[in-house]
Amino acid sequence: MNDEERLQFGHQMRRQVLGAEYADGIPATETEFSQPIRDFTTKYVWGEIWGDPTLPPKIRGLINIAMLTAMHCSHELKLHIRGARRNGCSWEEIRAVLKHAGVYSGAPALRSAVRYANEVYADEAKKK
Repeated sequence: MNDEERLQFGHQMRRQVLGAEYADGIPATETEFSQPIRDFTTKYVWGEIWGDPTLPPKIRGLINIAMLTAMHCSHELKLHIRGARRNGCSWEEIRAVLKHAGVYSGAPALRSAVRYANEVYADEAKKK
């Protein structure tokens, strides 16, 4: 895959994982400064890493939840919890990953992650 194909595939993969609403909102947040960084992450994070068929998106989503919990990355965590749900992860699987990550990254990280997971859970419940 060349860089342009990887970029286009990355756009498709991000839309699949994070949803059209998120993907469609990205252009409004970019500037002349940030666009080259966005293109880089689209090509390599979404096109190369998420595009690797070795691990399915569901597993990648659970891995991201664990890592983002450990790193206290609240905004990204909520985004990837939504993505994990979109990719077929159950709330039971997400809870198990949060507990697993909490044992290794500490109770404060776990409690923070659960707060954000609860926000996504509540948002999802409102839409039913």
